[in-house]
Amino acid sequence: MAECLTSAQTTTHTATSRPSDDPECVSIATMITLGAKADFNKPIAICENCGFPTEKDLVLLDVMRRVRVMCKCKEEERKREDERAQAAELRRRLNKFRVYSLMDKQFESATFSNWKHRADNRDLYDLATSYAENWEDVFANNRGLLLYGKAGSGKTFASFAIANELYSRGKSVLAISVSRILAIIKDNYNKHGDIGEVTVLNTLSDASLLILDDLGVEYKTPWAHEKLYSIIDARYRAQKPVIITTNLGIDELRVNLSTVDIKTMQYDQSNRIYDRIVEMCAIQPVTGGSWRIQKGERNRNDLYKALGLGGEKQ
Repeated sequence: MAECLTSAQTTTHTATSRPSDDPECVSIATMITLGAKADFNKPIAICENCGFPTEKDLVLLDVMRRVRVMCKCKEEERKREDERAQAAELRRRLNKFRVYSLMDKQFESATFSNWKHRADNRDLYDLATSYAENWEDVFANNRGLLLYGKAGSGKTFASFAIANELYSRGKSVLAISVSRILAIIKDNYNKHGDIGEVTVLNTLSDASLLILDDLGVEYKTPWAHEKLYSIIDARYRAQKPVIITTNLGIDELRVNLSTVDIKTMQYDQSNRIYDRIVEMCAIQPVTGGSWRIQKGERNRNDLYKALGLGGEKQ
């Protein structure tokens, strides 16, 4: 533990500090006591690895003492250990949401290596792979994505492939639908009141990347709209990116995200949710044939072949 002191810590440690039952405190106190007997004619010890001092001379109660301090490489190592511990804690909290999330077997199979390349999804593949490859810049500048297009066009697969690539690098990722988030908030509110909702929003904010899948199918109530705004705003204030997928067109989405005034039953034209999303996300249309329809056709043809009915049927 002698190496736990940094230069800043040694300047604040005083001789009036009393050892406690904490072995670290005992170690520090012992080190300072012995430090008064050091040979001050010897040069300060230097770390062989980084070349920075591992000792420091200071005066306490008019007595010169030599204490050990963290060199640069030790400080960096401690910082990395702290970051790993924080990442592990975040993953532990995110894993609590997996029961509600979309991160199942289908999610795990959505990878770039499993991508089915077609002429009409080449641009989407290039966008998704570049997004993952340039993640550090994406994250630093809070660059989100809004992928919109018809059902089955590959939006979810592309966003999940990005998530899996980042997850494999140890990044904290959460893929979930808004309707499921609302279910979590309701469930936690019943158990913990407002504290439960704050916990949910904090967890959503802490994830490095949040994927909101199939936006626009959640309940269209003032309560749901308010919570959706809280979710989007939490990411905005945390300055962390979000990827959103929706089957709605842009104009449809704008209307869908408008809050209905209960008294007048008129749409609120402020568009605060939509405007926040547009501010955070690059809007990308996803075109091309439906993967689901094509898969259905393959399943049909496989069935006819298995039944000996002459191969493909129209």
